[in-house]
Amino acid sequence: MCAGGLVQAMFPGDISSTNTTLSPGTSIAQGVFIEMFMTAELVFVVLMLAAEKSKTTFMAPIGIGLALFVAMLGGVYYTGGSLNPARSFGPAVASTQFVGYHWIYWVGPFLGAAVAAGYYRFVKHFNYEQANPGQDASHEDGRA
Repeated sequence: MCAGGLVQAMFPGDISSTNTTLSPGTSIAQGVFIEMFMTAELVFVVLMLAAEKSKTTFMAPIGIGLALFVAMLGGVYYTGGSLNPARSFGPAVASTQFVGYHWIYWVGPFLGAAVAAGYYRFVKHFNYEQANPGQDASHEDGRA
């Protein structure tokens, strides 16, 4: 909200052009599912690259940035690519213009995060680490 207010104060013009909106032809149900799947992809990547500790954790920002880029490529045209309620809420407050379907930018990311967390628990339950044993080994023979 503060960032939206600062942009409204610093730049001329109407800040409502930064509001996230659905493209023509995209239904509300499609918007919810697009936001859900984009958020699920991003949250799952964050969980696997940043929450899981390995020798390659230091490279997590690169993978997370690429995941965000891919999600935006696929969805920004259709929904505005929010993936985060704060991204939609701040400009809406600053412009005092809430579209009637603003709720999809809250429900979609919440459902996406729940899907990602559930899938993360699923792969953890089945010990995904065993698919590549010794990946963090410090010796050439694969032993830690």
